[in-house]
Amino acid sequence: MVLLRISEFQHSFSFLSATESFDAYYARFLQSDLGKIHLAIPWKSLVEKMRISEKATGSKMLFSPKGRIALMLLKHYACCSDKKPIEQLNSNIDYQFFCDIHLGCTA
Repeated sequence: MVLLRISEFQHSFSFLSATESFDAYYARFLQSDLGKIHLAIPWKSLVEKMRISEKATGSKMLFSPKGRIALMLLKHYACCSDKKPIEQLNSNIDYQFFCDIHLGCTA
């Protein structure tokens, strides 16, 4: 009979803080195809040329000006209807990063 230490075959779990997890997910996003597209788009000039701004009065919009443009591009990237990207935002952190929002923990 051979005895093994538990530490030699035991699976280890990572208990990262929320900030460390967020940074790790964002770094992975930037390496993905969607992240590379995100990095290549001149967001600031697009927002300025399209004259999209935050509302001065009323309720605050969920999406920033950059996020509204990103949502339109995401719809075409995912080849889907208007509703589908919004539905997927809850569960797809890459879509959240692309659209400049964060809806909380993904675990």
